[in-house]
Amino acid sequence: MKTCIRILSVVVLALFARVPLHAAETIEIKQQWQAGKKYYQTIQTDQQSTIEIGGQKMDQSTNMTIELTMAVSPRQEGQPKRMTIRYERMAMEIGMNGQKMSYDSANPTANADPLNLGKTVGATVGQELKIVFNDKDEIETVENFDEFVKRFGDSAVPGFDASKMFSRESLTQMLKQGSLQGTPGKPVGVADSWQFNNQIDLPQMGKVGVSGSYTVKSIADHNGVRCAEIQTDGKLSMNLDAPKDESSPLASLGMKVTDGSIQGPVWFDPQLGIARESQLVQEMTISMKNPTDPSATINVPMKQNISVKLTKVEDLK
Repeated sequence: MKTCIRILSVVVLALFARVPLHAAETIEIKQQWQAGKKYYQTIQTDQQSTIEIGGQKMDQSTNMTIELTMAVSPRQEGQPKRMTIRYERMAMEIGMNGQKMSYDSANPTANADPLNLGKTVGATVGQELKIVFNDKDEIETVENFDEFVKRFGDSAVPGFDASKMFSRESLTQMLKQGSLQGTPGKPVGVADSWQFNNQIDLPQMGKVGVSGSYTVKSIADHNGVRCAEIQTDGKLSMNLDAPKDESSPLASLGMKVTDGSIQGPVWFDPQLGIARESQLVQEMTISMKNPTDPSATINVPMKQNISVKLTKVEDLK
């Protein structure tokens, strides 16, 4: 009898050993804009570059802060769901060889503005993008594209045509991507990876491509919210030497990008359906013809630190 009990115990233990006590946690990575919500987002970009022309070296830095709100209206009978993206604040600081110039729409008269940033950067404040969703709850198009680019162009430098810099399709594609260039299409867990590959056609610049992989590093609390930490490991490619619009001032520069990379973490909230934060580093080298000597080439190494943070979510009033 005791022998039978021992054999039964061994069999039971063996069976339990073959079944994991805790199944690995999986989550869905899918962007969702919830109707009736208003999202507050801050984007900070820190760019460093070096230009050398005729033996003269110039270090340049550009720091920009953008504060946005995104209000998602509920779907009404016979009408698609809509979202309004509004530019609430724009701030920029430009440094060149020790000289600094800055502008902040929250305090527009605080600093001298020799570059007239108030007319270009500041004029964006208050502008809105009207986004329309399709039946699958995906961003379909920018409803007021023509009006938006006209206002943007009117505030820019003379001769600049924003409608030729962006197209409705390229702007829509950028909005679709959000903080992630691609999603896995199925539930994923820690250590799972998926690939992404996107290309955007910008009429006055050429083609901008990004490809690479995402890997889930952990699923844990991030600033008090349970998030998936997703590591970005990608490459940037820009074919800027053949823009479709030959009248573009960039057409004659023969611009190319080499050694382009993008890396860093994205913290995605699966319950909210949006990235709470991302901290990405982009590095590249831009080569172009020397405007004063077409036979010579200028190489401009550039590094960008890009931080995007969701600061608040509230019910739409």
